[in-house]
Amino acid sequence: MAHIAAASVSEPAASVSKEAVAIGEKFTYTISIKNAVDVLFPDIGESVDNLTVVNSGTNTSGIFTKKYSKWYVMRGFTVGQYTIPAYTLKYKDDGVQKEVKTPPVHISIVTQLPNNATEIADIKGPEDVGWKPVHLWIAAGVLLVLALAGLIYYLIKRRGLFRKKLPPPLRSHEIAYEALRKLHEKNLIKTGLIKDYFTELSLIVRTYIENRFFLKAPEMTTIEFLAMVKDSTELTEAHKALLRDFLNRSDMVKFAKYGPTTDEIEMSFTAAKQFVDQTRETQVL
Repeated sequence: MAHIAAASVSEPAASVSKEAVAIGEKFTYTISIKNAVDVLFPDIGESVDNLTVVNSGTNTSGIFTKKYSKWYVMRGFTVGQYTIPAYTLKYKDDGVQKEVKTPPVHISIVTQLPNNATEIADIKGPEDVGWKPVHLWIAAGVLLVLALAGLIYYLIKRRGLFRKKLPPPLRSHEIAYEALRKLHEKNLIKTGLIKDYFTELSLIVRTYIENRFFLKAPEMTTIEFLAMVKDSTELTEAHKALLRDFLNRSDMVKFAKYGPTTDEIEMSFTAAKQFVDQTRETQVL
């Protein structure tokens, strides 16, 4: 600490921030001295007369008259009168080491109970506040919101919105193309199952006509079917002729035990595919 030449050293002072505090309440004990040099404050430890030291620190103030202080934050937990004793404060005066005693300080720890209280009362039991109208309205609102949320979830799930979106169904010509491809891969001709081949080929064309034009072609004979489509405006004369030749050739193989040549077999398959190509829908109906 800086040397103070002009002013004389004062007597040490000791004080507390409050003369009486409640149980557990913190208070500050301060020691100070003016115009001293190389001041050594006492180390009072962690407790004083059953009072606990919580924190401590030093402070310097003043310009011409220097004041050196050390403060200690304390508290007590037992009701009673306490005395913070005198402590030895060391400093230098004109280069001479000196010691001086601080005055003792008294403080009271008091209870916060009423003056007429004889003992601490037991904890009160829980009070039965009951349900107020506002509580009932809040509970009803919460239940209503939960019910509506459950209903919305059920309806959305029922409609399949949580499921993976399925691809659009195949159109009639796409079904026919796939059936023709599978028939070709069976190699029925090479195994000699020519009648089975023409039966399936005829069924593919009839099923396509049913899906495409909503005609019950698979359940009709060739004569009945050709008579029905004779006046159809959805099929051109060329389409009717192509269909007539294809169905008649298929019936000859299926029912007349006709043995078609390789060229006739290929012509029948080509005619079936050509009929689908020329009558296929250009957009989703």
